[in-house]
Amino acid sequence: MNTRLILGLSMLCVLACEEPTTWELDSKNHDLIVVEGILTNELKRQKIILSRPFEQLNATPEPVSGALVAVRAGSEVQLFSEFPTGSGVYYSDTIQAVVNRQYQLYILFNDIEYTALAEMVPATPVQPLAYHLVDADSMIYEIDHKDSEQPSIQEYWISWAHVAGYEGLPQGQTLSHSFHYTLSSINVNEVFKPAQARVRFPRGAIVLRKKYSLSTAHEAFLRTFLSETEWRGSVFDVQKGNVATNLSEGAIGFFAVSTVVSDTTLVAP
Repeated sequence: MNTRLILGLSMLCVLACEEPTTWELDSKNHDLIVVEGILTNELKRQKIILSRPFEQLNATPEPVSGALVAVRAGSEVQLFSEFPTGSGVYYSDTIQAVVNRQYQLYILFNDIEYTALAEMVPATPVQPLAYHLVDADSMIYEIDHKDSEQPSIQEYWISWAHVAGYEGLPQGQTLSHSFHYTLSSINVNEVFKPAQARVRFPRGAIVLRKKYSLSTAHEAFLRTFLSETEWRGSVFDVQKGNVATNLSEGAIGFFAVSTVVSDTTLVAP
């Protein structure tokens, strides 16, 4: 084990009692790193992505490669390995997060340390999937998105590549990936948010839905993040650089731990 790794693991122990802090940072500072990471109760290789900020629409973020990334829960420390090399994407071994534990992210990059704390909250079951017919001649349907009874992210994967008449088409014409957010606190920008694109699909499509629980801090991050990105340009706007984070100074983004519940539905009324 090299000296860099020993120092990193030692800092995880020292930071065990640190309280999470919310920073409001200027994303125009190009020395910042962006952290994207959600650990879940799914038994899998968990993923954390590190990159640099970018401002141009549809730009490709510069990866932060060669960092030491670890997560501590109690006395257990899980190291994350970058794969592929140079990608800025870091994977754990096959693990799953659990409720009633505090998870502590530690990143060491260019001799600078970044930390975050997060806890998982339980998720309520998903409600039955609702959809309606929009074109009786072609048997085309559309999801009826409903807010959850708790703050959450609902992720939708809809596939119809197997449906007769759609075989062999490009994936972009037979696969949809979207998110629906339920946030408990409504601000004026949420009330006036622009209409979202509607996804339409044929009878026989398969809908995979995942619901992610949100902690209070994660919900606050999403509210400000959506105000700065998806909801910008609505009737009321907000200033750039106000996105909340639970990461220590020098980093933006969010480190979260979520309970995931899921279901799969065949659209066959």
